[in-house]
Amino acid sequence: MDALLAGLLAGLAIAMQVGAVSLLLIEASVVAGPRKGLAAGMGVATVDFAYAIIAGLAGGAAGAVLAGHEGEIKLVAAIVLGVIAVHGLAGLWRDPEVREVEAGGSVRAHYARFLAITAVNPLTIVSFAAVAAAMSLDGWRETVAFVAGVGVASAGWHLVLTLAAGHAGRWVTPAIRRSLAIGGRVLVLAIALHLAVS
Repeated sequence: MDALLAGLLAGLAIAMQVGAVSLLLIEASVVAGPRKGLAAGMGVATVDFAYAIIAGLAGGAAGAVLAGHEGEIKLVAAIVLGVIAVHGLAGLWRDPEVREVEAGGSVRAHYARFLAITAVNPLTIVSFAAVAAAMSLDGWRETVAFVAGVGVASAGWHLVLTLAAGHAGRWVTPAIRRSLAIGGRVLVLAIALHLAVS
């Protein structure tokens, strides 16, 4: 029970952090609707679940390995986030009407996109490295309970977040969508620049 509770708390703490992924996820849900937003959210939750498995199985060893490569992780993340931000801003520049910004692509494409973004997100990696370093799970039952807790918490949070944002998008005007798209991309670009120089 303690391991399950620890997993639920860790999953919520990591999922609820506000960063580049959260901003992009909210924007994608508002613009593309709740169905594609939910797929994107489950892409994020899948990575959280996978990292929880690594943290649960490898424990402190995983934390030490990740901590030793923090600079490389930040650089890769800065490049990926920078490309996403610039690509999005360029698309808005070419098409100022913003008919369906980032709404294109299938449900599967939204899932894959956010799975990839989250996998290289330094906030997620560093958070799970910290969790892994503090792990002292006793046996496979506690490991399974911890991983299940993280998975349920992350999936639950992203379900609520994306459905709320997706349904709110029905009342958002094109002008507000454009502002959200520009603001989100600029913030992501700022995060990428901060990672590159930190």
